[in-house]
Amino acid sequence: MPATLARDDGGVRLPRLLPTCLLGLLLLAGCSADTASPRSAGPASAQPGLPVPAGVQEASVVRGVDGDTVVLRGRGTGPLSAEPTRVRVLLVDTPEVSGEAECFGELASARAAELLPAGAQVRVLADRDRLDRFGRSLLHVWDEGGTNVGEALVREGFATVLVVPPNRLYESTFRDAEAEAEAAGRGLWTACPAR
Repeated sequence: MPATLARDDGGVRLPRLLPTCLLGLLLLAGCSADTASPRSAGPASAQPGLPVPAGVQEASVVRGVDGDTVVLRGRGTGPLSAEPTRVRVLLVDTPEVSGEAECFGELASARAAELLPAGAQVRVLADRDRLDRFGRSLLHVWDEGGTNVGEALVREGFATVLVVPPNRLYESTFRDAEAEAEAAGRGLWTACPAR
């Protein structure tokens, strides 16, 4: 049975079901967003995140080391030289993959590699102390899309917060992300019950 046609104000004949169909399509489009279980290890639903601040240095990814360490090469003025430099991402601690591998370490390293693939262009910002006890540069890192990598790893459940005093810039944002991930049971919060 064909749909009944009606005239709109412009004289065009439209099916009476058209407004209902359009509403249904809009609702379906909204449902197609990330509907993964909150306990999944995948990326969390979109969050506003930390914007890239002014005055950051640009760098390129040479290679990943593990979930919280990457080798970068700086460009221009900033905390990194043009030589490949090992960088510990500030405020995050991912499970270990070398030595005695820890629960969720491989997945955390894989997620970090997705966010920071070799050759990617990133932006970095130092806090107060520039080096850790192993000689790695301590930096906040934003990926090509402007996502703070450390915050994303914590919010998605691939890392926990680790403060290396006196580096506390963005600590409250990271703590909020960690609480959200733990409450939702994301990633290591469900996979590694001993945490």
